[in-house]
Amino acid sequence: MSATGIELLREITLFKDLTEEELSRVHNLAGERAYAKGEYVFMEGQEREEVFFIRRGLIKVIKVDEEGREHIVNILGRGKMFPHVGFFQDSPYPGTAQAMEASVLLSIRRNQFDVLLTEYPDMARKVMHVMGERILDLQAKLQELALFASHDRVTALLRHFAEEHGVERPDGVYVKLPITHEEMAHMIGMTRESVNRVWNQLRRDGVLKGQRDEWVLDMEKL
Repeated sequence: MSATGIELLREITLFKDLTEEELSRVHNLAGERAYAKGEYVFMEGQEREEVFFIRRGLIKVIKVDEEGREHIVNILGRGKMFPHVGFFQDSPYPGTAQAMEASVLLSIRRNQFDVLLTEYPDMARKVMHVMGERILDLQAKLQELALFASHDRVTALLRHFAEEHGVERPDGVYVKLPITHEEMAHMIGMTRESVNRVWNQLRRDGVLKGQRDEWVLDMEKL
């Protein structure tokens, strides 16, 4: 990493409240890597060697079902950590991570990160907090799939995108996300055609406007 690497670490959610000493310790362990759009960070089932933090870009996490179909589990942006599971264990990567756009990641070797969490209990507590949030997100998503109608599934997904990737503007929340309707459908257990119908209805109702990769959402109407 460059000479400004310690300050760059403050951009990462997990590290932003660390002391200078703690940041210096992390800085000595972290490496920086660039990934082109479409490039894989790791594949599901590979030996889990590193923990990653997104400095810039978007990463999608994919799971493959028994029939060989890909499902996007999550889309992660700046400041996020992944994977979220398997600390202090030798389990493989639980999914496949792929860059949705040109991305820059910080990486720390898994065994070194485990030692870091042991040395700094406050950091370990923050990791547990992040993992707890991920479990709650998964529980909410499962509830949406089980109980929500198609319209409500799509609006719930759009609210999630707005919270994770949105920027407040006078005319609404701006979201730039290179995701197709088919990929959205895979995330919420629907068909592409059903997502298209709901999307077009939301446009007619004035809930969203813009292009497929860039939207402005009226959160009050959503």
